[in-house]
Amino acid sequence: MNRPGFRGTGMQRASQRKMNKPMNKKRQKGSKPVIDEIEVAGKNLRDEALKYMKVRNYTKALGLYDQETLISSKISSINDAKSEMKPCSYRKKQIRALEMNNNDQNALVARSRCFLQLGEPAKALQDAETALVLDKNNIRAIYQKAEALYYLGQFEHSLMFFHRGLRLRPELASFRLGVQKTQEAIENTIGNNTKNQPQKKPVKADKPKTAKRGQLSREELEKRASRRLLGDLFIDKEYLENLLKHPDLRKADTNTEGVSEYAKDAINFLNNRQEFWRQQKPCTSLNAKKISGANGMLPRWL
Repeated sequence: MNRPGFRGTGMQRASQRKMNKPMNKKRQKGSKPVIDEIEVAGKNLRDEALKYMKVRNYTKALGLYDQETLISSKISSINDAKSEMKPCSYRKKQIRALEMNNNDQNALVARSRCFLQLGEPAKALQDAETALVLDKNNIRAIYQKAEALYYLGQFEHSLMFFHRGLRLRPELASFRLGVQKTQEAIENTIGNNTKNQPQKKPVKADKPKTAKRGQLSREELEKRASRRLLGDLFIDKEYLENLLKHPDLRKADTNTEGVSEYAKDAINFLNNRQEFWRQQKPCTSLNAKKISGANGMLPRWL
């Protein structure tokens, strides 16, 4: 009587093992399609974002890169809600989904480029540094970090990373050009180009120049410098400035508040662009320092 009972419990244990094995396999198989779904969704968004980058629609591309992060977290949360998991493992799964997205170096570099084109070099620098944590020799990430530092006005650090990229890939002309433009920006900021100016001033008569400058007002000099730096965009800037001064726009109702805000944003963009080109062009940067008397602003826009 004891043996059959003992045998029965053994059979029950064996049957339980058989039942447990397929369930474990199902769980393992069930988690794999979700990971594949995350990867496919992320790849589709990255491919679509690259298409927008090719046509220079960086705002749309940046939105798609942001959607990639949101979709990754949403899909992981839906999968965790379906499967019976402990709260601790649920949280780990969410973090893993986000980490999976941040481990994509190509996406980080592409998003960094979008931020740079949209005039947000600080965010571009953050993505480039994240990509370099994953791979310190990622040549595209090094270039993006150098460019972001350049637009932030950190010319010395930018020059260091341009040199680092040039050592790794000396055949790339982009790093040589980066070294050249960064050195010029440093010289313009420090004012090393003014060392040769005192020798030329005694030879060329200063009196006619000072007489001409005395006839022009400060506003006219600033307009000339702005026209020289912005080119055709100076007409747009002047139009927007006059638009903000228009009395009809000031007395308008609340429905037109967006117009003035857009105009102010556009003027700020053009001012930042003008300041950037002031650092880029040696011949105009020296004149700009004499006109404005303040060279503390740093270039922020491409």
